[in-house]
Formats: sequence, structure tokens, C-alpha cells
Amino acid sequence: MTTPASRCPFEHIQNPDLEAEQIAETTEITTKLLDKRYPPPKQILRGVHPKSHGCVKATFTINFDIPPELKVGLFAQPGKQFDAIIRFSNASALVEPDTTETEIDPRTNEVVEVEKQGSRGMAIKVLNVGGEVLTDDNGAHNQDFLMINQPMFAFANTEDYLRLDRVLLQDNDVADRFFLPLLIPDSTVSDEQKQRIAKTLNIIKDDIQKTDVGNPLGIQYFSAAPFLFGTNKVMKFSAKPCAEVPPTQSPPRPRPENYLRDALTHTMNEKEPIHFDFMLQVRSENCDFGPDNELIENASSKWEDEFVSVAKITIPRPQPEVDSEENKAHCEKLAFTPWHSLVEHQPIGSINRLRKDVYEASAKHREASVSK
Repeated sequence: MTTPASRCPFEHIQNPDLEAEQIAETTEITTKLLDKRYPPPKQILRGVHPKSHGCVKATFTINFDIPPELKVGLFAQPGKQFDAIIRFSNASALVEPDTTETEIDPRTNEVVEVEKQGSRGMAIKVLNVGGEVLTDDNGAHNQDFLMINQPMFAFANTEDYLRLDRVLLQDNDVADRFFLPLLIPDSTVSDEQKQRIAKTLNIIKDDIQKTDVGNPLGIQYFSAAPFLFGTNKVMKFSAKPCAEVPPTQSPPRPRPENYLRDALTHTMNEKEPIHFDFMLQVRSENCDFGPDNELIENASSKWEDEFVSVAKITIPRPQPEVDSEENKAHCEKLAFTPWHSLVEHQPIGSINRLRKDVYEASAKHREASVSK
């Protein structure tokens, strides 16, 4: 059963009609970008996170000692175990080398050496969770948890994401013009917008590009955006490995283009299982969410609350099939969206509202290209 998204007491949409227009335009641009990136006969990939490192089988077990106040939705039954599939990926919109080592200096037009990391993703599909879902997953009731390796997104809201997408469409996936208002006065961009653009640049330069990752199985991931937790609380979530998983640093330069996939494949050939703690930050409706409800509506906001462990993710090894063509093909067919969700864990906030239509359009466009 699929139910429409209900109004959420935590969300405060300043201009619902304008936001609906922005989401519609972003959705339209998404399919145009996919057609430009993957002209026939290329297979259309995801709009974001198109580069997969691999999908692995896992189990998702609710902790026996989960605090009573956290027995909500998926976490209502201590000890309950679910099968799960986890996809590890790069977040970039393009399939590129895992690390940028050279680029063209726009001032001299010469190749210069650089060191730029990208954002990494972990998407968990918890299977057959039962209950009432917001959007079914090809008829199944699955709960998806989508995460990146930063506790906040680089882009704050629907408005900013639309402005980025307009730039990417016009400039062939080069995003530089998004940041131009920081250098050249632009009367169409308000001071508040410039502050958000500056924050986006700081997150990209200081957090994403400087975070070295040697193994997708060895780092912590975060939801970044908020979600409902029952009817009167909200949550962010995170998955953190319970022990160090080598290698912890990327290989020496020059690095193989797909060294993260190589690390995952090598690690999955070993014998002992890998465990992650699945943790929550939970806030009630009486908490302070900041000016203009910033901690809900601005996805570049970071929550400082303590994480509480509520479940254990177990990835059994060995899984030598992780790098097989059959497993890659199955992995590519899967669609992950935060809207594959129990009603109790409805995605909330501007970026999550945007993701509903954009992810759905991307998945349908991808599926249609395969069936042609």
C-alpha cells in the first residue's frame, strides 16, 4: 500500500507554491542532464551516485537493549532481524576517478597537480519491514537509509539545488558559475543566498575534498537530512564501523581510478564479518530548531546531539561475488530513495521534499532506457 506524504508538524515551508515550481523544474532538468550525460546507446545511470563500488548482502538487527523511548517504527521490536542490501558509491554526478589528482588551471590553461577527494555514499535497503510505507519498492515494503560520509549536505535547500542544476545544464556539468556571486556582484542574488553559497563552498573545500577515504567499508556515514521519528520526534541517523577496516588511507599517487571498488572487493574476500553500529540523533518538537527552522529546512546544518546505537549491521564475509558482472547488474537495477520508508520515518525538510520527485523521475528514466 502506498500513502501520500502527510503534513509534518516539524516542517515550515515558507512559500509552498514557489517550492513546488522549483521541484518541478529541478525534476525536468534532471532528466535533461541524464540524456546529455548518457546519449544512446549508453545506458542511463543514476542522477547522483552513479558510480558504484559494489553491493553487499547484510543483516540489520535491532538492539536487544534499545531504550524504551526509541522503540519506534522499524526499531519497535528488540532483537528483530531483517535482511538488507547495501550499495557503496561515489556521490559525484559523473562517473569519474575516485580522486582528482590533476586539473586545468583556468588562469594559465596548464595542467596542475591537485588533491581533491569526493563525497562517498552508503545506501541501505532493509527488506520486507512490513508496516505502512510512504512509497512501496516495486510492491515490496522496504526501508531505505541513504547516507553520505559527511554529517551535512553541501547544498542547503531546493532553491540552491535548482540554481546548481541550471548551471550544470547550461555549462555541461561544470559547477563553477554557481559560486560566481562570491566574486562578482550580482543584484539577483541576495545576501542570504550569498551566505549559503559561501557555506557550500566551505563544506566542499574544507570537508568533502579533504576527507581521505581508503576503504568504503571503513568510514562513518550520515543521513545529513532529518526524518520523522514517530509523530512527535525527529531523527538523523548514522552508520559507523565497529572496528578499523584497512586500508584507512588511499593508495600512493598515481592512484587507480577505481581504488575504492578494489578495496571493497579485496576486503569482501576475507573471512570475518564486518559490523556497523546504526545510530540515531533524536529530537522532540520542544527542541530549538534555530531561526527559520534552520535545523530542519537547511540540509547544510549539522546537529550536535549525541548519537545513540539502536541496531547492528552485519556484513558477512566472504562475498567473492561482489565484483561479478551478475552482481553489478543486479546492483544497478536497484532504486534507492529516502521515500522507500515507513510512515514513522517520513523524510522531512526542503532537500528531502525535493528528493521525492527527482529520485522517482531519475529511476523511471533509467528503467525506461534499459527496456528500450
